[in-house]
Amino acid sequence: MSPAAASITVVLVTYNSRHILPAALAPLAGLPHVIVVDNGSSDGSAALARELLPQALVIEPHANLGFGRANNLALERVSTAFALLLNPDCVLQPGALDALLAATRRYPEAAIWGPKIYDAPGLLGLCYRPPYYAPQPRTLIDPEGDVCTEFLTGAAMLLNLRVMREVGFFDPWFFLYFEDDDLCLRARRAGHPLLLVNEAHVLHRVRQSSAPSWRLSYRRSLCMTLSKFYIQRKYFGAARSNLTMLRIGLGSLLALPLQALGFNRERMTRGAGRLVAALIAPWRLRADRCLPPLR
Repeated sequence: MSPAAASITVVLVTYNSRHILPAALAPLAGLPHVIVVDNGSSDGSAALARELLPQALVIEPHANLGFGRANNLALERVSTAFALLLNPDCVLQPGALDALLAATRRYPEAAIWGPKIYDAPGLLGLCYRPPYYAPQPRTLIDPEGDVCTEFLTGAAMLLNLRVMREVGFFDPWFFLYFEDDDLCLRARRAGHPLLLVNEAHVLHRVRQSSAPSWRLSYRRSLCMTLSKFYIQRKYFGAARSNLTMLRIGLGSLLALPLQALGFNRERMTRGAGRLVAALIAPWRLRADRCLPPLR
């Protein structure tokens, strides 16, 4: 057993992820500390996790709590020094855990360390970038060494639990999207660096965490838009958030008839999600969470 195995708890949140779980769980077979939170799957994801990883703690809230709340549920149970959050569409590559653990010794003051995430061999995915409100690069440079960055994706991030218990885990308001932006912003504002670790690699099977459906596409668009309003309000005030609501609401309303004429169902679904988000945002932003638990 490597030193990484004893000091890191791997946390996965699943939602109808049975089709990709075998690939994600295979590299974790020898690890003693794994927690799986199943967000009310209907495809047997929880049972498969127990079958493939008998040593894992599988938590079933029997509802979809969203990404942040489900991770928080697991993080409350972690007793190791570090927790690696890993999406079920991410596959750890050989040596990744040891490389991340080595980085914790090089940069002990960091709040979060992240692996380089590849969408295909040699094709770097969105694993680091400027904060969401800054201009975004069209392409990411694949660095040749470790990088101090403003953002690391929640798809795969190693948390320094000593630091993060002071900073706080995920804001429970978020259901999906921007919760990792918020986490990184709070860690940076508390004075702790975020490090992308050059030697730690993960293969990302893009957008395969859950089986695709029109309902899921609508929900993702709804949550992404509500989360954008919320994080803008949290950091830049209500006026900026309200302007974004107006712009997205009117834009979506005008675009929907054209999308209907073009019979582009996917774009219509996403547009409907954005429009509904703009309409319900004044009420949802005052609630204690983006959406209630979904069943």
